[in-house]
Amino acid sequence: MPRLPIESCSSTRVVINGRELIAFGGCNYLGLADRPSVRQALIDGLSRWGFSTTASRETTGNTLAHESLERELAAFVGQESAILTAEGYTANFACMQGLSRDLGVALIDQRAHRSIRDAAVAAGMQVFEYEHLNAKSAKWLIDLHKDAGVAIITDSVFAADGSIAPLPELLALLPAQRSALVVDDCHGLGVLGDNGQGAIRHFNLDDPRIIITSTLAKGMGCYGGAVMGRQPFIRKVRERAWVYRNSTPVPPAIAEAVRESLRIVATDTTVVQRLRTNIAAVRESLRSLGFALPPENIPIFTFFLSTEKQMENVYNRLLERGILIPLIDYPGGPAPRYFRLVITAAHTPADIAALDRELGAAMPKLSMAT
Repeated sequence: MPRLPIESCSSTRVVINGRELIAFGGCNYLGLADRPSVRQALIDGLSRWGFSTTASRETTGNTLAHESLERELAAFVGQESAILTAEGYTANFACMQGLSRDLGVALIDQRAHRSIRDAAVAAGMQVFEYEHLNAKSAKWLIDLHKDAGVAIITDSVFAADGSIAPLPELLALLPAQRSALVVDDCHGLGVLGDNGQGAIRHFNLDDPRIIITSTLAKGMGCYGGAVMGRQPFIRKVRERAWVYRNSTPVPPAIAEAVRESLRIVATDTTVVQRLRTNIAAVRESLRSLGFALPPENIPIFTFFLSTEKQMENVYNRLLERGILIPLIDYPGGPAPRYFRLVITAAHTPADIAALDRELGAAMPKLSMAT
């Protein structure tokens, strides 16, 4: 699919070539990216702080907005401390730069986000992949490399298919010393946990070997990244991670917007509940069409058809009927090219009814692969 020429957008709509479409794509799971109070927090922050600090936080680029967000983010996910990065990709770089002096080997799920491998390689760690979601495969590698110090690194929720990593099993495999479980929670933050606190709270894990990385651009609907964990490790990131020390931070006005997103999710339990209600409705619709489904409460649905021509026909038919479900070739999916349908907390029952109606009408009467 070529890049979309989006002229304007909201949490549930895009305008392309002058036509408004109901959009079921992206990663704005809680619909916070255009929430009025989040926008206002950004505007107020811009008035107070200007757009950029223009310097590293370790020189003159630190603000109370950054420090407040770090405290609030750590508290929300149930960790002792957090450190912000410019965006989600660099959160993994900062994490690996904090780890690599102590741990020499990175064991990575073979479908993990590319930033994880790039970060581990750049930090000088030996990198080995284990089979997707397979704790037994990871154990075999741990037994081979534990003397060098090992980190298991995985997405929590895999963006391309909605699968969830077996975090308790992976944690149980680690040696007691010189080890870490690094969880890239980009697609779990705002989605998993009792109120969107993420994968670690979802599994009720509490262990000093756990480190969380995440973007703030998906569940929180804003921008930036973070590394979260115990205070001693976060201090190491601050001291060792040049991607943090030598870069200008996320603009403080954006930090203020993230703080508002966090406040909404932490105080209004209906936001995550609306997402889960919408997920359940879409699950029922796709089940009736015979598609395989992701784990419960995951807003990502992927599917593909037998031929490229069939998929293009469905995609174009949906566009004609005012529905956008992206047809993508993003790595890690169930096929080289596939549909990635995402439901958000902002979609209405009418939006979901339209999706059910038009997807059912567009689907060819043929054998479907899922």
